[in-house]
Amino acid sequence: MSPAHVLEPTYRRLKRALMEGTWPNGAKLEAMRLADDFGVSMTPVRDSLNQLVGEGLVDLTPGEGFRVPVLTEQALRDILEVNAVLLEAAISDGWSLPGEYDTAGSLNGYANRLAGAFSALARGSGNRLLVDAIDWISERLHSVRLREPRVLPDSRHLLERIEASLHGSRNERRNALKHYHAQCENQVPRLVNHFPI
Repeated sequence: MSPAHVLEPTYRRLKRALMEGTWPNGAKLEAMRLADDFGVSMTPVRDSLNQLVGEGLVDLTPGEGFRVPVLTEQALRDILEVNAVLLEAAISDGWSLPGEYDTAGSLNGYANRLAGAFSALARGSGNRLLVDAIDWISERLHSVRLREPRVLPDSRHLLERIEASLHGSRNERRNALKHYHAQCENQVPRLVNHFPI
């Protein structure tokens, strides 16, 4: 096991690169090359890659090694469907806006703001498992959400509507979420096959 002072920065750097779409779908992640690029030994890279396998951000195939997961159209549709179902469950009776959510924009960038709004929706349910599941989906879809402003018509309005719905009625939240997921569903082929970020 790697020392924490080396492992943690290596893990964070690898995770950030994966979430930002640094490597294309299916790209082989070679521990030796990554270790050279990061200026560390292979051990923290391998440990980090194994941890990221557990988080679903890296695939491991025996005999082939580590790869960036391939996000197919069907996989994206499945994740969007689960995201919609979980968010609908989160805003059921008893939902309340978490006190720590700042709609003024402490988060920068479309993908981070969307993840923050979805996380707030989940936290408002008081259900920790929903929060963890929604946050996992946001990490898994971060690179896709970086593409959304170039693919979805009026993506900024979709985001602003979701953020505004946090202060609105349950119906406003439901409608904002349905509209967002419908727009994503309509553009799945372009979101999966769009040019690299």
